[in-house]
Amino acid sequence: MKCVATLIPGVVILFAWTGGANAAEPIQPEFRLSNFHAPLVIDNPYLPMQPGTRTVNYELEDGECHVNDVIVTHSAKTDFQGVYAGIAARAVRDSVWDDPQCNGKRGLLLEDTTDWAGQDNGGNVWYFGEDTVEYTYDDAGHRISASHEGSWEAGKRGAKAGILMFNRPVVGTYFLQEFESGVAEDAALIEKVGIRVETPLGRFHDCVKTRETTSLSPGDVEYKYYCRNLGVVREVAPSVGGGAQLVEFGLH
Repeated sequence: MKCVATLIPGVVILFAWTGGANAAEPIQPEFRLSNFHAPLVIDNPYLPMQPGTRTVNYELEDGECHVNDVIVTHSAKTDFQGVYAGIAARAVRDSVWDDPQCNGKRGLLLEDTTDWAGQDNGGNVWYFGEDTVEYTYDDAGHRISASHEGSWEAGKRGAKAGILMFNRPVVGTYFLQEFESGVAEDAALIEKVGIRVETPLGRFHDCVKTRETTSLSPGDVEYKYYCRNLGVVREVAPSVGGGAQLVEFGLH
């Protein structure tokens, strides 16, 4: 196996090259428990997760409007298995609501997800999995089904943790954000750093642009913009004719 070592002050992270000599394949971060002394303290400049923080995004997907609420909870998951046993990960609640009139009013709950994130000694934010449920309704608005498709957990069924954001993102870095074969295969490419982004909340400097894809749906591409001290402020998804914009940010 060929590896590339990325040097970051205080920690060395190894990336397993998943595609042999093919540089077009994303790199798989190699987890080492010894690199996580305080994983629940997530103060990455581009993806901070202070407990109690709440963000609200307005989304558009396939012509339908949604409201996305994200709350960084005070809870943590500590029962991981395999090589991930002993890690603690912050629980982040992510809820998506129907917005029939596209006016920011929450209707039916469409998705309810708990994500698990942790930060290593070098300030990089890792993704350890998610417990997600997607609801469907009949024409009268009665819930008729709930699907857990897409849920995964590092250490189970061969699943591996990935990186959500680096402390010092470098243009051209192509990496896996999550991995369970056939379930979770999102990857991201750092396209730009030090850029400006404008949203309904204002204009922000020192932002990072990523291009995110999944091998499970090769035609889907999503661009995300991470800004200092905020996290994701804007998303553009050409394949579904939409995206998302941050409209609220603060302590819950």
